[in-house]
Amino acid sequence: MKKFKVFLILFIALCVAFPSYCFAADEQNQSAPEKTKKVKKAKKERPHTQFDNTEQGEPDEDLPDILQPMPETKEVQKLRKKVANQEKRKKFRHSIFKSKENLYIPTKGVKKYHFALVVRDNKAPKTWAEYIAMSKEVKREEKTVPSHSYKKDEKLNNVPDRGVRVVKYNSPPGVKNLDLRLLLTRRELVTPAILSPDKSRLIYSVIYSLPTSEQVASEMFYIKIPNGTSIESALTDFHTIEAERKPVLSVGTKELFQYEKRTLALIDWSEDGQKIAVAEKVGAQTKGPWETHIWTYHFENEKAYELTALREAIRYHWKNDHNLDLIDYMWDLYPIGWDKYNKDRIIVYAYAYGENHVGAKFLGAWSIDYKNQRSELMSETAVGFEVSTNGYCLQSTIGRGF
Repeated sequence: MKKFKVFLILFIALCVAFPSYCFAADEQNQSAPEKTKKVKKAKKERPHTQFDNTEQGEPDEDLPDILQPMPETKEVQKLRKKVANQEKRKKFRHSIFKSKENLYIPTKGVKKYHFALVVRDNKAPKTWAEYIAMSKEVKREEKTVPSHSYKKDEKLNNVPDRGVRVVKYNSPPGVKNLDLRLLLTRRELVTPAILSPDKSRLIYSVIYSLPTSEQVASEMFYIKIPNGTSIESALTDFHTIEAERKPVLSVGTKELFQYEKRTLALIDWSEDGQKIAVAEKVGAQTKGPWETHIWTYHFENEKAYELTALREAIRYHWKNDHNLDLIDYMWDLYPIGWDKYNKDRIIVYAYAYGENHVGAKFLGAWSIDYKNQRSELMSETAVGFEVSTNGYCLQSTIGRGF
């Protein structure tokens, strides 16, 4: 009994000293419904707003009464109309989006057009037999070329008519360079036809572009001309796709070497019209021309000759007489035509390129027989040797006086 009294006295003393610790356990032991009732009572006892003074009984005379209607002024009427129009637009848009049918509102000035499908003839093959028939190779004689008619504009005054005249081919003398840039847009390039001096044959070359190997090849053909044909008629009427042609020379068509280009260009006809001299340019697409090979073709014998002995003679001469080995340098041949006084020989100039192709060293004027025999040095310094001009070609002109 004494212990209980001592414990009770200590408990009362603690409650007086620390009342919060003593009654915390009682609050924790309270049930959830009792806590909610206390929260609701606390909310009811709070004022509605921070500035609510209704409990003190003081009216708010400075604030306007919201329930009173606004005065009917012009500004209020405009605002009401604006709000009403906005509500009408919202309802209209809502009806458009909700409607299942497509709503089309025609505007003023819009015409109604009636469209129809264009009927086209489909020429694509439908069966394998049609494909074989359409892909059959057409003979050169059966191909048709559309004709072109030139009409002069009557509104243009004092404009000379364009014309074509016959000129000598190898004038000025030398190899005619081909513009290979045209092969960027086409796969085949045909050179103008050159007529022999006896008016019996036309000669021309065809340049091919092979895109798979980026290679350029060339072939040369000739066309027979009937007896009694004029020069103008032979050059204009027989160089067509329907004409029967025969091959003469071919380079670069049998082997495939990437980036290699080989072209054939006529130097000139011989004076008797039975032989031709041809220049073959060999090079690469990325580095330009390397060297020139000279060919001749005899129509009676139907035999071609490559004039390789001339290069050996030039290299031998400069090695033994001047101690200059041309193997270590870039040099090339420049044929100018048939010798005017020795009709079976061809005159050729030789040059060595300077550094970075700047400048050149003249290696002499040389001549060689058309059968690749008897190479001769004509001069180491002199130029200006006369060559014959035998072939005929067409040249476009403007007016008659040119």
